[in-house]
Amino acid sequence: MEPSPALLPALPDAPAPLRAALEEAQDDHARAAALLALARHYREHTLHTARRLAQASLDTALPLNDAAVIVDTLAVLASIEESQGLHEAAFDHLALALDLARTHGLDDLRSRVHNVRAIVRLTAGDMTGARRDFLEAQELARASGDQLDLANIHVNLAFLEHLAGRAPEALHQLNLLEELLSTAAPDVRQLMAPYLHENRAATYLGLARRAHARGRTDAGAEARGRAWAALAATWAALEQAPSRIMALIVEAHTARLSVLEGYLDRALAHAQAAMRHHHEAGQRSYLDALLAMAEVQAAREQLSAAHRYYREALVIAREQGRHRDIQFLLRAIAELHERSGDLGSALATTREALAEADATLERLAAIEESHDHLFRELRQARAQARDWQESVRRAEEQARHDVLTGLLNRRGLHDRLLTLPEGSGPLLVVLMDIDDFKGVNDRHSHAVGDEALRAVAERLEDTAPPGSLLVRWGGEEFLLLLPDADPAQAYTSVEHLRRAVADHDWPTLPHGLRLTVSAGYAFAPSPAEMDVYAATEQADEFQYQAKRAGRNRVCPAPPVPA
Repeated sequence: MEPSPALLPALPDAPAPLRAALEEAQDDHARAAALLALARHYREHTLHTARRLAQASLDTALPLNDAAVIVDTLAVLASIEESQGLHEAAFDHLALALDLARTHGLDDLRSRVHNVRAIVRLTAGDMTGARRDFLEAQELARASGDQLDLANIHVNLAFLEHLAGRAPEALHQLNLLEELLSTAAPDVRQLMAPYLHENRAATYLGLARRAHARGRTDAGAEARGRAWAALAATWAALEQAPSRIMALIVEAHTARLSVLEGYLDRALAHAQAAMRHHHEAGQRSYLDALLAMAEVQAAREQLSAAHRYYREALVIAREQGRHRDIQFLLRAIAELHERSGDLGSALATTREALAEADATLERLAAIEESHDHLFRELRQARAQARDWQESVRRAEEQARHDVLTGLLNRRGLHDRLLTLPEGSGPLLVVLMDIDDFKGVNDRHSHAVGDEALRAVAERLEDTAPPGSLLVRWGGEEFLLLLPDADPAQAYTSVEHLRRAVADHDWPTLPHGLRLTVSAGYAFAPSPAEMDVYAATEQADEFQYQAKRAGRNRVCPAPPVPA
């Protein structure tokens, strides 16, 4: 099943061998493998393109009777979604991959899936869950004897322990990695050597910074010396296995070490080198260059410049749902405010960090609940399906739809946006909220509230313009997107939806119960995710204005004719 060319992004900058592999693929096995190789390549450059390629690989591979290919593809797709901040979608795909791997006895692939899931948990802020998954992955990799998988897990465990401030445990994992590489195949040794030395450098840099903060001069000097040695070893390893991303990270480490030693001009030069790699790689997955530049500028007392780099990193972290990084950045920004004497902003940023921490805990709980629910759905889909491929298709379809209403959910919307042609703008973006929905639950029951949500969803589906996408956005909110919309007809279209709800009799609800919606609308110039997100934010503000103006109305109102 060859993906429609319209659904594949243009790939003018793809490496020639990867592009040739796709163009010359003779069957679906080769085509799926070529698409997945391209997805892995673009994961370091353009996440939007990478996800479309991985999804196309999955669609191509599904008819094949090869569970291992599907598991591997799902793991790559989840790793891309992790970088995009789509944690729920990543967890859904990983649950599906684990279910398939267990069912088909693919223990070697289970190790990789647990490894990816640990990274998703770590990014989301769940260090305990991440450690649990890493250890499970390590046990499976040891049992299967896969040297590369085991080496990757040692690196990731060392990184986790370093983040947790457990330097001895981090160094222990790296010692185990070094022992493994001493007997590994040459290609594995060459590939993993830079990661061994860079993670040692990062760990010793952390120890040096801690010693500096505590005034422990001798301990700091020893840690810095070990960090410099590890960085030199990293550069030597990179001569055999070049990597722009690794070069970026090493330059950032060098800048930070130079700050500790008081060589601020040298620190700035290395931070600028890291920024050049950052821009030339066209990546947004690694924040190291921005953080190094912020720290160097702060050391040079250029606080406004430091603030700017931290804020740029914060925007990326928020876009990608990197809650652990968000916490770190908010604390760093609060410290800058305090240093500049702006105690009010420092306090406000600290409060923001606390609120973000609370929200992270709530998100993690919701993801775990959704994860458990998905495993139940997978068992049900497997029981009802004719074969395992159909169970995967069913699970994929269920994961894109809201369980209560049957409408698209946020992941479903994201996937549908990927299929829209680039010239599908402008898109009318409408956000509708059921008025006084809490009162429906309080005066009647939550069962009546659920039925009200189903009834409104059905009414909106019946009334929505052809070609529109209708989404349960969350709670009692519904989002409607209409491609190629006419701005002159926007208010009329949204008002038609409002009236369809307000004037309807609800035969499945208690007699006399009246439902209305308040709606806000805006336009996205294209189906690009950031354009739709910005328009949704604007529509949300207009919806709030409609609520404040008395509910059961549309905002903005059309201009009054002269």
